[in-house]
This record gives sequence, structure tokens and C-alpha cells, in this order.
Amino acid sequence: MNYNVKMLSIIFYISLAVLTIFCTLSLYIIVYLMYIHWITSHIPGPPRSSFFLGHLPDIWKYKARTGRVLLEFMMVKRFEYGKIYLLFLAHQPVVFLADSSYVRHVFINNHKHLVKPRFVYDKLGFVYGERSAGYGLVTNTDEKSWQMHRHIMNPTFYRKSLRDFMKNFNNVCDRFLVRMNAIVKEQKPISMMVEFGKATCESISQVSFNIDTQVIENPNSKFLSAIRLGLEGTQDNMENPLSSALLTMFQWSFLQNEKKKSQIEAVRFLRNFASQHVEKRINEIANNKDVPNDLLTSLIKDGRLTMDEIIDQFLTIFVAGQETTSNSLSFLLYEILNHPHIEEKILNEANEVLGDREHMEFEDLGNLKYFNKVMEEGLRKHPVATAPIRVMLKSLEVGGLNIPSGVIVESSQLFFGNDPEIWPNPEIFDPERFENVDHIQNFTTTHFPFSIGRRDCIGRTFAKFEIKVFMVRVLRKFKFQLLPGQTDRMEAKLTIKPCDGVMCHVMRP
Repeated sequence: MNYNVKMLSIIFYISLAVLTIFCTLSLYIIVYLMYIHWITSHIPGPPRSSFFLGHLPDIWKYKARTGRVLLEFMMVKRFEYGKIYLLFLAHQPVVFLADSSYVRHVFINNHKHLVKPRFVYDKLGFVYGERSAGYGLVTNTDEKSWQMHRHIMNPTFYRKSLRDFMKNFNNVCDRFLVRMNAIVKEQKPISMMVEFGKATCESISQVSFNIDTQVIENPNSKFLSAIRLGLEGTQDNMENPLSSALLTMFQWSFLQNEKKKSQIEAVRFLRNFASQHVEKRINEIANNKDVPNDLLTSLIKDGRLTMDEIIDQFLTIFVAGQETTSNSLSFLLYEILNHPHIEEKILNEANEVLGDREHMEFEDLGNLKYFNKVMEEGLRKHPVATAPIRVMLKSLEVGGLNIPSGVIVESSQLFFGNDPEIWPNPEIFDPERFENVDHIQNFTTTHFPFSIGRRDCIGRTFAKFEIKVFMVRVLRKFKFQLLPGQTDRMEAKLTIKPCDGVMCHVMRP
């Protein structure tokens, strides 16, 4: 009898302790949210649909109803609430900036008071606890570590260095043109988004790591599907309100569905691929063999990076360099095909600059002045890189409003590229907009397709060189016809890509 009484007493006190802890935590969360809601109540924005989830239910409903992405929801709210507005993503207040002077004031003039939010960027570097890009340039939230890594990598992406890689760009493009010729013979429609993905994957591999992936020629290559699945996993992480630490529970196989399992396996495949090539290059350097003067050699020879850090940077450049450029090429091709007069001008200019030559030289890039305007217009209308997302370390007045410390500030190139006050009739694809941009105030904080500030995209010049070489050479060799029903609708898989894949028939001129 005494034993049963003791057990009941123990159970009672344990239950009471658990209930007390639960009530205390709940009270803390409620008080915290009330405080956050109060200190940001002066900032315009839509009413929250949930005390705990903020605007997340609105976002989920919008996406389910329209089939559109978060960026488009943000665009809708920008035009409803103005150039500075607030959304709550669960417990986190996010202030969106859509004025170039605000962007300059926050992200450039006050960059010392901003940090990357670990809650966000840890999710970018790890897929359900599986290390993917880890703490690469994009995801590294430690400022000193990031500065060191960027300093090591910068020289590889200088214009002078990229000039030496024009041969690589042309050689990969030669192989891509052979692939296009085979598609012509097959007479089957293909997704140019997929085909461009193969070309940019091989290009970044050749230039940065001296690796031939054979992805252009090998229809069974795992690389593109692994990259796609890895990015899908990262996007799923980002849309999950749980922290990166809590998402590690999906490392347990019994909690994985088929989708999560395939995403984790894709990340492991990519990291094993990177690890093998890093180890091979380390051994070659140790044995005094001749090695290429590329990014991988720079990362290893510096001597300050761990094996994991080298692999992080390898995968950051390998995946980001492939994905963003292929998406830009795809959107650009879609616009060119919908405007035959633009394609004609591109070809006329290319014939004048290149003559009978097929390979493009470094000097040709600057002479393709009309195509440069076409490319910039494509980047205006279809930016594919992520926007700056930072946490404010101190309160700051922006646009007459006090933004409290601890709040996330964010912007998007889409806010500016679609602003009729900056670009009249922004829905129209018109390269002549870039004939003269001197009249646009704060142009560098208005047109920033490769992000903005100190942590802008290291590969922006690489991407522009690659876009020029591939697009001009492909258009000179082949004619493309879009399949009926193709649109420029967006799909978010971390980066922004064409939802319909730019499906085309490929023909000889």
C-alpha cells in the first residue's frame, strides 16, 4: 500500500513539474510575442492571422490558392503597404525595404550593425541536419571567418583571372553545341532549363575545380538530380518553422519519408563527390605534381581551412554557380524567343563582332553592347539570386520609422525591377531601358541582381561572362521554338527558376 502511495506521489510531482515548466514556457512565449508585437506596432503591414504563427497562414493560403511563390506574396504586400512594411514569420518580425535610399542607408551605410541571422542561414547550410554547403560564403554567419574565406577566394573571380578561362568557357560551349545538334536529330522537345543546367554545371566544374563531370554527354548523370533534390531540401528547411537544430531529428530514418530520404542522400552524394576531389588535389600538391591554378588549389594551398571548410566552399560555388546562371539563361532565352526583333538584333551584332569566328574572345565581351542591355533587362525582370537578409544589432531610423534591434531587414531585386516609378511598364521586356541609366537615382541600389553590399555574389562577373558566351553562340547555331503554354511563372527551389522549364523545339536555322 505504501509503495503504491509513493508511486502515485512521484507521478503527481513529476506531472506537476512538467505542467509548471510547460506553463512557464508558454507564458514566456506569450509575453515575448506580446512585447515584439508592441515594439513593432508602428510599422505598417497586414494584420496577423495568427498570434503564434504571424503571417505564415496567409502565406500558405496564398501559395495554395495561386500556385505562386513567397516572393510574389511579398510583392503583393509591397504594393499594398508601401516601400517599408512588416511581416511576422512565426515569432520573427521581418521588415521589407523597397526604396533605394532605405537599402543604401541600411545595407551599405550601416552594414557594421547588421549580421546574418543564424536561424535562417543554418537552414541553408544543412538539410535536415545533413551538412550540405555548411558554412560556405553564402551561409557563413561569422564575420571574421567569412572575411578570411572571401579574401582567399576573391582573386579567382577577378576579371583578369576569368580572362584566362575564356578557353574553358568556349570548350564547354563546344560540347554543349554538340549536345544541341543531337537534340535536333532526335526531333523531340526538350527543357532548355535542364540543358542549360548541364552546361553551367560543366562550366563551373572546369573553371573552378578542373573537373570533367561529363554531365553534358551522360544522360544518366546524378549531378543535376542531386543538385535539384538538395536545393528542394534546403527550400523545405526554410519553409519549416522549426530551427535547424530541431530539424536534425529527421536524421533518424524512421522519421524520414521518401522525399526527405532522397534529399538527404542527394546531399551526401554531393559532399562525397567534393571530398574525393579535394583529397585527390591535396595528394597531388603534397607530391609536388603540377596542379591547375584554380579555386580548389587556392583553397588548399592557403593552409588555414579545414577539410570541411574546403568542401563547404567547393559545394557553395559548385551548386550556386551552376544553378543561378542556368536559371538566368533560361529566363533570358524565354524572353528572347518571345521577341523575335530582339533575337535579330543580337544575331546582327554577333555577326559584326565575331565575323566567321565561332569561339568568343575576351575582347568580344565588351563589344557586345546590345546583348549586354538584353542581359541586364533579363536580370531586371527575372532576378534569380537571393536577397540580403540581416538582423539589426541596434535600432535604426529608416524612412521616418524606428526599426528596433533584433528585427530582420530584407529587400528584393523584384521590388525594384517591378516598380513602375523606376521602370515604366515594368512587365514589358525592353533592353533599351539600359541604354542610359544615369537618370536613375541610386542605380547601384536599384539594380542589384547579384545581391548588394559587402556580401554580394562573388561570381557575378563569372556569371555574366558565361551568359554572354553561351547565349550568343547558341543563338548563332540554332533556332528555338517555345512549346504552347510556356510562361515565365516562377518556381522557388531556393533560387528562382522558370516553372514551365522553357520547353522548346530545337532546329537548325
